[in-house]
Amino acid sequence: MGMNSIFLFDITSQRNQWLSVRQTAISSNIAHANTPGYEAVDVAPFESVLQTSQLELARSDQGHFGLSGRQRHDLEVPLEDKWHVYDSGNSVSLEKEMVKAGEVNGAFALSSNVIRAFHRMLVASAKG
Repeated sequence: MGMNSIFLFDITSQRNQWLSVRQTAISSNIAHANTPGYEAVDVAPFESVLQTSQLELARSDQGHFGLSGRQRHDLEVPLEDKWHVYDSGNSVSLEKEMVKAGEVNGAFALSSNVIRAFHRMLVASAKG
């Protein structure tokens, strides 16, 4: 298996870029918490980004199940309800934004730890 076969670094890089965009959206929502008429924004889930990248699971045996496009669609989770709109027309909930910011922080930490562990494994296997 060559280094070109390892997609973990590419996927993690894409996820970190997605997390950066989500963090920017959250920051914008918090900055506009008192702006009348401002509508809170968020980004599409990272899973939908992966689905559009046309990555397919490899099947090493004919007995393994694969997911067709229709089956993947059946597994989609409906998005949560629309944000509550306050009298000012603003739909920012600081509590929800803080929860989302915590999720982004935890996801960045997880990505860093996975890459660090994978890097150590590669270095150890190269040393023999």
